[in-house]
Amino acid sequence: MSTILDFFDRSVRIFPTKTAIMTKERECTYEELKKFSDSVASMLSAYPPKAVISVIMENSIYSIATYLGVLRSGCIAHLVSQTASERNSSEQLSSAKPKLILGTKSHIDKLDTSIDRSDFDTAITYNSHENKKHNNLEDAAYLIYTSGTTSKPKGVSVSHANVVFTTHNIVNVLGHTDADKDVLPLPLSHSFGLGCLHTSLYVGSTLILHKNTMNPLEIFESFKKYDATTFAAIPHTLTKLLNEYPDELKEHFTNLRLVITNSTSIPKETVLGLRHILRKGKFATYYGLTEASRSAFMIFDSDDKYASVGLPAPGVQIKLTDESGKETNDGQIWIKGPNVIKRYWEDVASDNIIDGWLKTGDIGYFDDDGYLYLRGRIDDLINVAGEKVDPLEVEKVVKKLADIEDAVAIGMKHDTFGQVVKLFVKKATNSSITKPHIMSHCIRNLERYKVPMHIEFVEDFPRTEYGKIKRFMLQ
Repeated sequence: MSTILDFFDRSVRIFPTKTAIMTKERECTYEELKKFSDSVASMLSAYPPKAVISVIMENSIYSIATYLGVLRSGCIAHLVSQTASERNSSEQLSSAKPKLILGTKSHIDKLDTSIDRSDFDTAITYNSHENKKHNNLEDAAYLIYTSGTTSKPKGVSVSHANVVFTTHNIVNVLGHTDADKDVLPLPLSHSFGLGCLHTSLYVGSTLILHKNTMNPLEIFESFKKYDATTFAAIPHTLTKLLNEYPDELKEHFTNLRLVITNSTSIPKETVLGLRHILRKGKFATYYGLTEASRSAFMIFDSDDKYASVGLPAPGVQIKLTDESGKETNDGQIWIKGPNVIKRYWEDVASDNIIDGWLKTGDIGYFDDDGYLYLRGRIDDLINVAGEKVDPLEVEKVVKKLADIEDAVAIGMKHDTFGQVVKLFVKKATNSSITKPHIMSHCIRNLERYKVPMHIEFVEDFPRTEYGKIKRFMLQ
């Protein structure tokens, strides 16, 4: 199977009348999904191959049909989050230079642009016909812009080859089959959610799709109603469910064979709590970037490696280097493999890809068994009078205090030391903890140069849709 459409079409042939997608509003078989996507492809037949078509839609059967239709037309699907800010959307459209914007009318009417627009209702009025355009393995399938947690978002064009390789690994490592019923509340405009969709289409399972907002009660209801087998969610969501809905989790997670999350830091309590609840199932995470999806997998089957993001995926190489570029067991993470993109859109950040190796900007280390652990981002390191401070170390110490729900350490400019540590703290509910209490705890547990010079309480942190904290917005 050489392209995304090849494995989708295979599932259509094998399971034509099987339910492919379930939403709160309706169900859709594999045969119907192909028919919808063919109509979209027919509408786009006038556009040249590799033209960019921007898609701005919330999760739905129609957003999936639109995505597949763009691919079948030989074009590149530029996936834009329907919750993206006006400035972010404008910057993406300026960079992607799409020939057309496809989406729901309520979303595309808000855009201030001269680019042609059309809604899905118009697209499905086209009579589908045989599409003579063909995707090649190395052709770009979709374009996604990075979340921009530390810098301006970059355009990442992912090829069919990248997707097929990654999806094959997901299926083999996590054991997906056509018998699965996959609960997915993640937005399809990001690589985590899109990867879950690809996996479902690859094996011919049923995807139980939720809107882009997390509604715990609807999620629990879908576990019960559809006898779900897998669930994908970000670490922040899983921690929230574990803390606020422990009884519901115990009731509804019983029959799940897999809960999968991604490589944002996962609290130890969340890992151990979910492992305890999932007595029959697996709890797993992966490490990757939009540029190199699912580069490592971790299945939490023991207590001693709860902080790891796992072993390199089959066919993927991961190395660590020090500041001089020499390989080490503790340093910057580089990734090489068929899942790594060849280049960024418009060749921005081209120096991040060297001889097929992607410089991730993440730092980490390997343990004696070859398991990878994340330390943070190189950009996040704080330089206090020449001493490097890892913000994650400071945060880990602070979050041991029961009265603290979350904490983020950043570097703050200082005339004498260059930088000092500033700490932002979100208190736990009904917490009365004080700044002096936190400071005393840090002095007892950290070297002096790592102790925060400033502490600020916040109501919450700015986050991406995937729960990652936008550290640059705290500067």
